[in-house]
Amino acid sequence: MASCGNSSLVIPEVLRTFVEEKGRTPLEEDQPKIWQAQSDALASGRARGTDVVICDPAPLMTAVYSIQYFDDSSLLDKALAQTSDADLIIWCRPDITWEPDGPHRDGPQVRQATDQLLQELVIPHIDEHRLHLATGSGRVRVEAASAALLPLLN
Repeated sequence: MASCGNSSLVIPEVLRTFVEEKGRTPLEEDQPKIWQAQSDALASGRARGTDVVICDPAPLMTAVYSIQYFDDSSLLDKALAQTSDADLIIWCRPDITWEPDGPHRDGPQVRQATDQLLQELVIPHIDEHRLHLATGSGRVRVEAASAALLPLLN
């Protein structure tokens, strides 16, 4: 990553936009398009030469959701490969109170199942030096994530 010029870019969540525009959650056949759109947005953001590119969620989550909702693992390998060059991956653990978010979130039980899939299928493939576990209150998470980013900016 470039030295700290403090430029940053946040990549919007394609899934959220999809749900808002279509008025529904994705079908199985929508998943590859959503994954590709999130991947393209991330690649475009990286190509800008910005110091920090934040993609929440990373395209990897579309692959995880495809497994969770459709038992389809076809996106996982390319999502893991794409994630392999990320400088930092923040894994938000489900230890804070779940908050409803309209049609975008299914509930606390689904959040636990997603976390379990991440633990089993994704985390073993991520170098522990690039992985930051986000736990605790929102404030604690932000402070810890900020501290994890600092070495990347120097």
